Amino acid sequence: MRQRHNHCSPAAGAQPETPGQGKICWRCQRESARTSLLCDNERCRAIQPVGKGITYFDLLSDDGKPSFDVDTVGLRQRFLRLQQIVHPDSFSQKEDVERKLAEAQSSWINHAYATLKDPLWRARYLLKLQGREIDEKDQIADPELLMEIMESREEIEMAKTETQVADIRLRNEQKLAGVVDSLSQAFARGDLAQARDLTHHLQYLRRISQTVHSWEPSNA
Repeated sequence: MRQRHNHCSPAAGAQPETPGQGKICWRCQRESARTSLLCDNERCRAIQPVGKGITYFDLLSDDGKPSFDVDTVGLRQRFLRLQQIVHPDSFSQKEDVERKLAEAQSSWINHAYATLKDPLWRARYLLKLQGREIDEKDQIADPELLMEIMESREEIEMAKTETQVADIRLRNEQKLAGVVDSLSQAFARGDLAQARDLTHHLQYLRRISQTVHSWEPSNA
């Protein structure tokens, strides 16, 4: 018969207080590394809450260090490996606390992967970690960027053929690639002010991409 420990079961996603740098297992009370998905005690191996204060990079990057440059192939491999460990289906016959923890871990890992695989969301997350979070409501301060965005939108509105839209799409994709490359360099040299400006630029270029994608001849 499975012994139950409801008196020390955590809420889903909660992090028990710990005397060290790790986290205390809700079941066996042993300490595990804060990035551990399961209890480090081989005789326990209970699923754990999301570690307090850990970043997406702690679990999904190859070295655990925040960086704009990521190996997307390795990122996906690590994501799939972690999801295999905590997938809720694997805990469907477990105690309620374990099912809830599996759901919380799985959701957190999904969000971490979605954030890190995308250059825009990765840049925004890196800035957030550095206390330079970007607000969706921020206005364009750069007059050149404002003019660029206005001209692109006007081009889309004036486009009458698929060929014209395809040309706009190609030029926008080239701009996107250039901004992503510049972002990599800005983060590498620790220029957060430049990285923030470039992230704004990337954000607006993404919106242009969405507008191009939704274009239809009937809108011309």
